[in-house]
Amino acid sequence: MDNADLERLSISPGKLSPKFHPNTTEYSVTLGSDVSQIKVDPLTSDSGASYSISGSGGGKTVSLKEGEVTPVKVEVTAEDGSTIKNYFIHVTRLSASDASLSELKLSIGLLSPNFASNITSYSTFVPFSCSSVEITPAVADKKTAVKVNGTESKEPTALRYGDTVVEVEVTSPDTTNKRTYLLVVSRLKLPRPIEFSDEKQQLRFQCPVCLGILYRPKSIKDSDPKHVFCKCCIDELTRTSKVDPLDGSPLADIWRTDEYELDKELSSQQVFCVYKHWGCGVEVKLCDLGSHVLQCDFRPAAVEKGGQLVPTKDLEEKSKEASKGCTDCNRPVRSSELEEHKTFMCTSKHTNTGVRHKSEVRAWEKRLHVETNEKSADKLAKTAEEQINECFKVLPQHGNAGHYDGEISPLRYLERAAEWLATAIKLSPKKADLHFQLGQVLEEQHYVQDVYGIKPEKSSDDEEMDFNMISKESSKEDDIQAICELRGAGRNAPLALQLKAIDEEYHYLLDQGQSDRADYVQKLYGWKSKQATQNKTAQLASNEEEPLGKAYLKYLDALVNGADNHLYNLHVGRMLLLQSKPEEAVSRLQVAVGLKPTSLEARFYLGLALGQQKDGPGKRKEEAVKYLSEGIEHLLNQMTVDANDPSKENKKWQQITLSSNNLSRPDNVQWLQGCSVLSNVCKQMTTPPSGVMSRVNALHTAAMLASHVLTHLVARGDTYHQVEWVLYETHFTLLQMKLDDAKSKGNQKNGEISSFCENLSALLNCSVIPPGKQILELKEKTCQQAVLLQSCNSCALYRLGDAQLSLYDNDDPTSANAKQTLEEAELSYRASIELEGSPSFGGEMPAKITDQRWFKEQKAKKEAEKKAAAAGGTPQKTASSPAGKAASPAGRGGNQAGRGSSTPTRGKPAVGGRGSSPSTRGGAAAAKASSGVARGKTSPTKPSGTAGRGGGTAGRSAARGGSNITTNKPSAHKSGACSPTKQPASSKHSTQTKPVAQSPVTRSTPAKPATPNLTTEQKPSGPPNKPSYNARLGLARVLMRKGGDSISEAHTLYEEVISMAPSVHDAYIELADSLIKTDPMKAVDTYSVYPFKEPLTFDDAYIYGEMVRLLMKNEKYDDPRLGPSMISLGKIMGLTVLEKYVEALDKTFKYSKLLKEVYAGVHGKSVDDSDLQQFFKFKCWV
Repeated sequence: MDNADLERLSISPGKLSPKFHPNTTEYSVTLGSDVSQIKVDPLTSDSGASYSISGSGGGKTVSLKEGEVTPVKVEVTAEDGSTIKNYFIHVTRLSASDASLSELKLSIGLLSPNFASNITSYSTFVPFSCSSVEITPAVADKKTAVKVNGTESKEPTALRYGDTVVEVEVTSPDTTNKRTYLLVVSRLKLPRPIEFSDEKQQLRFQCPVCLGILYRPKSIKDSDPKHVFCKCCIDELTRTSKVDPLDGSPLADIWRTDEYELDKELSSQQVFCVYKHWGCGVEVKLCDLGSHVLQCDFRPAAVEKGGQLVPTKDLEEKSKEASKGCTDCNRPVRSSELEEHKTFMCTSKHTNTGVRHKSEVRAWEKRLHVETNEKSADKLAKTAEEQINECFKVLPQHGNAGHYDGEISPLRYLERAAEWLATAIKLSPKKADLHFQLGQVLEEQHYVQDVYGIKPEKSSDDEEMDFNMISKESSKEDDIQAICELRGAGRNAPLALQLKAIDEEYHYLLDQGQSDRADYVQKLYGWKSKQATQNKTAQLASNEEEPLGKAYLKYLDALVNGADNHLYNLHVGRMLLLQSKPEEAVSRLQVAVGLKPTSLEARFYLGLALGQQKDGPGKRKEEAVKYLSEGIEHLLNQMTVDANDPSKENKKWQQITLSSNNLSRPDNVQWLQGCSVLSNVCKQMTTPPSGVMSRVNALHTAAMLASHVLTHLVARGDTYHQVEWVLYETHFTLLQMKLDDAKSKGNQKNGEISSFCENLSALLNCSVIPPGKQILELKEKTCQQAVLLQSCNSCALYRLGDAQLSLYDNDDPTSANAKQTLEEAELSYRASIELEGSPSFGGEMPAKITDQRWFKEQKAKKEAEKKAAAAGGTPQKTASSPAGKAASPAGRGGNQAGRGSSTPTRGKPAVGGRGSSPSTRGGAAAAKASSGVARGKTSPTKPSGTAGRGGGTAGRSAARGGSNITTNKPSAHKSGACSPTKQPASSKHSTQTKPVAQSPVTRSTPAKPATPNLTTEQKPSGPPNKPSYNARLGLARVLMRKGGDSISEAHTLYEEVISMAPSVHDAYIELADSLIKTDPMKAVDTYSVYPFKEPLTFDDAYIYGEMVRLLMKNEKYDDPRLGPSMISLGKIMGLTVLEKYVEALDKTFKYSKLLKEVYAGVHGKSVDDSDLQQFFKFKCWV
């Protein structure tokens, strides 16, 4: 009687969704645009029940409106007349003018974003081995026409090497409308260097940054010639500085251009198999390389027992006699390595495997102990593991350095883990594994700070515990600065000057018989000179107060309690390499390999240590090559597997374990260094063994991996700097090899080499490595080479000036050497300006260059080689790059003053008695070095985006040494980009020998490249040199440092720069700075003409801040520029920066109107806003 269910519900045409069920009351159906009505056919479960269909007029047919959803209600009334149940059908009749898809399916890959008919742009990643993809578009109306890339064929779409653009064109049934859906299918990058069959094509399609084949190429709009990069490379270079990396020109708002046609062209090029060094001789099209790599019979595979890599086709055969047991230690050893195992590593023959170290509880370790009732060391270690896992959950991702999810810092989780492990050690002090785990956690603390930018959180207890150490460090620094002032160097002087002042004080005290005080000053010298340590990581790993140094001690503690564990020996050896002690590391790593001969990591590190020794691997070069090659191939194999699984693309950089548990990874700097060391050692071999890549490929692998890592590191800490150094040192080594090859062929004026050299000199201007001897000399040598190759290229000349000025800024400005360097920088800039409008190729070397010291040295060397050759001798060959020698950032470079500082040697007479003062640094600009640094001014040794004034903008391009911008025509003034101020003192070096500052044995200054012919008979040719603001800006900086009568010319040059490139912040700032003391209002006038653009940047905030400061300082409260400047400054930096100015104005009781306008402007509101009026009343401004 009360049954109101339907037994059946059907429609015609169409099918209900979901399928009918008596208890389901909501349905939908979509019909074509040509369907004008729908028939609904219900059947009640109870024959006594009745139904009605809305919109049917009492029948079963319902009319439909085109392009609309028609709701159809089927009301069922039970036999009792009171029970009613409604079923709803939502009928969509498509519009004949609708041109949309209902679905878009791919045979592989996931759409991003998820499909919706109103979204027309999508992207997806597919494995590198995927050469085609099936794209299946679906439409609701069968009369809708669909074409994929212009065809109705359902054939799979062939994919290019990088990006493939797929256009899905949809035409409405009435043909009045069309809509195009755009899909970009990106194949993951094959992580191996690729070699083209045609070398010329290789150079054409090579990225100037990673030196690999252009992957997903992007060009910079309007660049001439076109500047093309891999997408990830240009993204990283422009992350904080919006300038063209190759010419320094400011980037437009929309500057990136997709090079899909270029991608298509390079995909059709013939390339060798990436396993060519394993014996594969196949040549395929680049777009087919991925599928071949996956099936290649020569791809390396690991033998299960021995671990050695062999071609897949030989795996079964090689597995039969993979390893044998050593007759002395019974450990399984590869059959081919029994002899070297017994000679160097067998623990039965080499029993002296212990270490001179005493395991003890140190003061810092005692501070880690926590009170607990738990008496089980294993349970405490388990609790520590839980804390470590929590740390990984909150680590920041790329682009979010220093920030983390949740309230607890990842560093704090690691600190808790360290506390639990230290407490566990207290319970079980002889348990080696606990010491080892604590060492791992302490090491991870270092990397969380360095790689992720997480700063330690100091509690009041921590501050109290560290007070003595902090006070001691602060006291030392204060004493040093006092000595510097006493000796005339001034506070915050460059490091070379500080060391020189300490040295003078030391000698003075000795002469006065104050030996106790002299001993203290000698300790100050040693402490300060550590700041010049070439490798910051080496310094941290040796410092017992740093997490890395503490970790080393705990690894030693573990080794003392478990000498027969290969892991403990491996990690102690690895830390010795971090400390730049390869000779000591070799003995420890030999033990590790002896204890576990199949350990890939131990073998790799032993090869690295052998190659990084001062005299190289010696007779063990084959052994070193084998170990290094296997480690690198293993890493590349793992990366290749990951690149064939798009689901891992976003996860592979998400850390899930301690760094020390996964040594074979691309962001392990030592693994990158291994590529350079392998290349260096291979140089000593006639032909590399099968399975070992060539020198060139090893270097290209280093560059590829380094650039890959740079694009994924979260923070720009020491690890970032080390990886960047690997990249640039690799470039330099390849440049040397090209020059040597060209020299042997008598083709030294090679256009390809010139382009390579020019690109490297430009990229060095983008470096974020802190300026120091190594990076600056590398830059100078590269720029010198560029000038030798392109003697009439004005761009190469002003970049040489940049390099020379950078060296001056990081040297002792009072030394004769520094003064000469400054003179040469001036000559380089003037030569650059004089050549504007002349052909950029060929022609004679400018006289202003031939007069320079470095050129004369090159010429003398060339003549000496000729004489030696004529006399039957052998000309001295150019030394190779120290690529194999522990590549760490040059910016933390050596303990010697740059370019021959005049710092005295201990034991020699002091320069002067107490109070004597060296000559001033030359000119007003030089005297302002420290203040300039505080204000964050740019330097040619650092990218403009990293300067202290904040975010990167186009205006900062001057610091990059860049482009031929001709915004406005320059004046006829023949005058040239470099540093506006001195660099921070931390980049300085000293040549003093006592007290001795430790110098890493594994680094040396990059050798000079092979010298091309220093004369040229080529006729001037090529496009004319365009006028550039860079040379004028650099020349102005030189003249400001010289001071005196040069200041006037410098001002003229700054004005020219402003005329030519109005958006360059540095020209306004430096010109205004030089005017502040003599004419502060003229400085304000200079700032006020800057063409500000929305959105305002931190660079803009600096200019606004200076305008406000100068106007307020000079009490120009009525100046019409004060209010707008305060408003703009407040919008960028917040009201806090205006507080002292507001207070000053408020005290005058005259400028309430101005203050109201400022507050309202900062908040973007009207002065009459009701909320602000209440605030104004509170402040008594109304």
